[in-house]
Amino acid sequence: MAATFLLAWAVRNHLTGHRLKKDYLALIQLRRAVQLFNQGDYVCAATLAGAAEELFGRVAEGRKRPNALADREHFWTQFAGEVGKPPPIKKKVWEAHNRLRNQLKHYGSVDSVWVTADFGFEAADLIDRAIRNYWLAYDKLPADRVINHYVNSHWT
Repeated sequence: MAATFLLAWAVRNHLTGHRLKKDYLALIQLRRAVQLFNQGDYVCAATLAGAAEELFGRVAEGRKRPNALADREHFWTQFAGEVGKPPPIKKKVWEAHNRLRNQLKHYGSVDSVWVTADFGFEAADLIDRAIRNYWLAYDKLPADRVINHYVNSHWT
């Protein structure tokens, strides 16, 4: 309850001149990403969720824990072994899973002016990864009503 109140206060007061921890800023980004996702604004939801996912992933790494992308890399390595293929290169797995997030943040080459994606799916995936990274970093879900409603309605 207190976290939700502080989050609402921070957003309402535009954080001018305040010093905030990056994990708190990531929580603000994640909450807003969920709200935008619920409103059908998948591009902005993906952009904010991607930022939160990265920040919470860094927190998890700082605590010597894997992040959501490391889990996916592990899965694809195990899967490749099961089907008799060599494991994928870590960088390729990360590039594939971060493709849209990076396209939304960086212009890239001059020839690359169009982005093709299932924006709703990608936004949900980035939100899920951000929540997973939060869990991996803190061993709990965020104490936020909006995020918890998303989990309860999408993770069943």
